Amino acid sequence: MLRVGLSGNIGCGKTVVARIFEALSVPVYHSDDEAKIILNHASTKKELENFFGKEIFDDAGKTDRKKLAEIVFNNKEKLSTLNNIIHPALIKNFEEWVAAQNDASYVIMESAILFETGYAKIFHWNIVVTAPENIRIERVLQRDQVSKDDIIKRMQNQLPEDEKAAKADFLIINDNHQLLIPQVLKLHQKFNEERLIK
Repeated sequence: MLRVGLSGNIGCGKTVVARIFEALSVPVYHSDDEAKIILNHASTKKELENFFGKEIFDDAGKTDRKKLAEIVFNNKEKLSTLNNIIHPALIKNFEEWVAAQNDASYVIMESAILFETGYAKIFHWNIVVTAPENIRIERVLQRDQVSKDDIIKRMQNQLPEDEKAAKADFLIINDNHQLLIPQVLKLHQKFNEERLIK
């Protein structure tokens, strides 16, 4: 089965692109959503406690993602440790999910950090959604109600967009001018044709 990675930096609109693929009946694995679930697995919580301490859990014993984010987004070493805890479990979960998608021509993994984690190498093709930085900042300001400084800090933990674009097999441009659906349909046709060839 053809595997496609879908990435892009914060505010680029990759989730919107993922929804268009889903509307075409393409199974999409949402890494961020799955990672949130994995954060509360017993084995993950034990590893998190060993490294970050008990203060990252709320009163109900669940991982407090806000507290964790405050710790890791200002410290690249701690962010790397968090990634090393979460990502092996995430890839295992993804492989199990792929095995269950029997009828699909191809599947997609949506991940903001496809290239940073090295996930990109497990896919036949990788798509990067791009948008100018000012548009991305504006989208996140409206969506997350966070400060511009916080957004810029998050952006600094991701590969620069031009580097991601250079590593991509395909680009989808989401600059509020070019229509998304025709760009997605073109790739959808290509991936379906490639599946038939294989």
